[in-house]
Parts: sequence; C-alpha cells; structure tokens
Amino acid sequence: MNALRQGNITNYTETLYANNFRDWFVRHAGEFYRWNWTRILIDMRNGRFFQNPYSYGASSSITGEYLSETSAKGLGEFLIQRLAAFATALPSGEPVLRSLQLDGFDVDRANLKLVPLEGPVNAQQEEDRLNRLVKDSGLPNSTVVLAHIHDAHSLYVEGRYHPSLGESRNIIQSLIDEISTETEAHGGHTTNLPGGTGNRIRYLREVAFFTPDDEAAYGAGWGTLSAGSHPGVPEREQARIGLVLALEFGQLLLIKFTNWKANAYRGFS
Repeated sequence: MNALRQGNITNYTETLYANNFRDWFVRHAGEFYRWNWTRILIDMRNGRFFQNPYSYGASSSITGEYLSETSAKGLGEFLIQRLAAFATALPSGEPVLRSLQLDGFDVDRANLKLVPLEGPVNAQQEEDRLNRLVKDSGLPNSTVVLAHIHDAHSLYVEGRYHPSLGESRNIIQSLIDEISTETEAHGGHTTNLPGGTGNRIRYLREVAFFTPDDEAAYGAGWGTLSAGSHPGVPEREQARIGLVLALEFGQLLLIKFTNWKANAYRGFS
C-alpha cells in the first residue's frame, strides 16, 4: 500500500492506535511483520495474517478467538478496506481516494469505512472487460487503444483530470478509426472512407455498421468527451464520468465489431 509506505509516518503503532485499530492488529503488524505492508496485505487477503505463530489449537488466532478460514478471510478484507480508508487521509493519500472512486467506492473518513458509490458500475471491472475485448478484436493498432485506456486511468488517479478526459476521448476516436479502416479494407463497400471522427461515425452509419440511433448516440457521446468544459460539473467528476462513458461505449463498439467482422464487414447475424 503505497500511501502507507510513503505517508511520512514515523510511528505506525501510535498512528494506528490513535485511529482505533485493535491492539492485536497493531502489535502483530509491528512485531511479527515489521510493518512490511506487502506481506501484511497478502496475508490478510488469504487469512494467514491472523494465525498466532507462537501457539496452536482452537485459540491460535492472534485475536484470542477461533477463526475459521472463511472468517479469517472476511476479517482480512474488512481490515484491508479500513486501511484503504485510513490511507486516503495521509499526505500521499489523494491518489488512493481517486483509485477507490474508480473501483466504485467513496470514503467515510470519520469512521474509516469504504462506502459504495450509487450505481452498478465498477470502473476497474469495466476497464478490464474493455482491455480483453481490445486484445481479442484483432484490430491492427490495438496497442494504441490499450495505451489510451491505461493513460486515461493513470492520469485520473494522478489528479490530471483534463488530460485524462482527453485520453477517454481518444479511446473512442481510436476505436472508430480502427473499425472504419478495417471495414473499408475488407468490406467491399462503395462508400469512400473519410477523415475525421465525426465523418467516420457517419461513414459507419452509411455502410450499416451503425443504425441512425447508433450514429446519434455515438456522436453525442464523442461530442460530450470533446467539449471544452461543462459548467457546474467539477473537473474531477467530468473526468471520472468521461472515463466510464468511454469504457462502456468502447465495449459496445467492440461487441458489435466482433459480429460485424464475422459477417465479412457487411452485416450482423
């Protein structure tokens, strides 16, 4: 956990006690793990953190109570989330907060809890799905698309919201360019391939990849990502929503393209 390692904390014991972490957790993390956060987090995730290295039997957990494997993993996940919430309040914690928001969580810092954001979208899961679709698509310049996805996420976490929004726009633009170019090369259509994203969205409607409704939706989505500003909406929210929009529209494009490609770039089955 980078925020904990880089948080300029000289006394983890004192700081964690002050934030109401349990005695057995603080003592074990310091005495047995020597504040090696990588080992601590791995062992909390798999439940081994709670095994008492000095005793055995039903009461061999460091909590003083018996813990089944399932209970140990559940407690570990609870503590990981609590540490993540704690890390957001450190001097280096702002990137942690932004990363958590992309994972679908906000932070209740007063109670050191992660609070699910409203809605079913987890940006990290959606990003993983889009990455898989890009890699499986066979698009010649798929590495360019993957780079735009990576940069949009990384720039958001770094707090560089305007560049992040630009990379989200580039995700859509690069996919439109790739699909248009592949369609022109392999589909045998008489419509000439134009330049420019707006023109290529229209081109994809003319060759029947897009319906008129698709054309309107993708044109509006791309236009939203291209807009210079959205008065009344904080820049951070513009970047976060823009990234989610690009990830979802990108998936729709590639799902359509897979079927389009399987039908010789001329229709759908």
